[in-house]
Amino acid sequence: EEVLEYKKCMDDPAYFAEKYVKIISLDSGLVPFNLYPYQRDMFKHFNDNRFNVVLACRQSGKSISSVAYLLWYAIFNSEKTIAVLANKGATAREMLARVTLMLENLPFFLQPGCKTLNKGSIDFSNNSRIVAAATSGSSIRGMSVNLLYLDEFAFVERAAEFYTSTYPVVSAGKDTKVIITSTANGIGNVFHKIWEGANQGVNEFKPFRVDWWDVPGRDE
Repeated sequence: EEVLEYKKCMDDPAYFAEKYVKIISLDSGLVPFNLYPYQRDMFKHFNDNRFNVVLACRQSGKSISSVAYLLWYAIFNSEKTIAVLANKGATAREMLARVTLMLENLPFFLQPGCKTLNKGSIDFSNNSRIVAAATSGSSIRGMSVNLLYLDEFAFVERAAEFYTSTYPVVSAGKDTKVIITSTANGIGNVFHKIWEGANQGVNEFKPFRVDWWDVPGRDE
């Protein structure tokens, strides 16, 4: 039964997240992760596309669902390096703390062994690892990354310099994934250019948009 369940989780990140992932809610503490319809679509979007750019409203649960996807990706794909980068190092480490919490609350048969687990990185026994860093020009220079996750990218200072130094890391692999998520922050910044380019079909990114009305329970 556990093997069949493991296979179901391996085939479907949304099933894995909804059935086994726990998150901390502001009102109720540790609770099961009940996905909104848009989050299921977002997981599928991440799976189907190499380059993903997500424009989301505030407090929509985009970061937490992205983190759940990263954990799923690390558990069910061996020898992968996942980099979590945010506009501040503390924010990136906070993301990693969320991964750790999800990991600790998985049932035993789904938990991979951990070789290292600290505030900056998690190394799994399947040789996959998740590393957290700030979006500085040199943060992942020289690393080989299979999945790059950039959070709140519209708020990164000197984003153009960072993006230029990071892009070769990504384009070196044939199936490297990139997930960029952010709330809007005016026009003219790198995130805005990537988003517009994705909508016009002039770059390799595929856009995914989350509006405030996509979050259940929000009214006028």
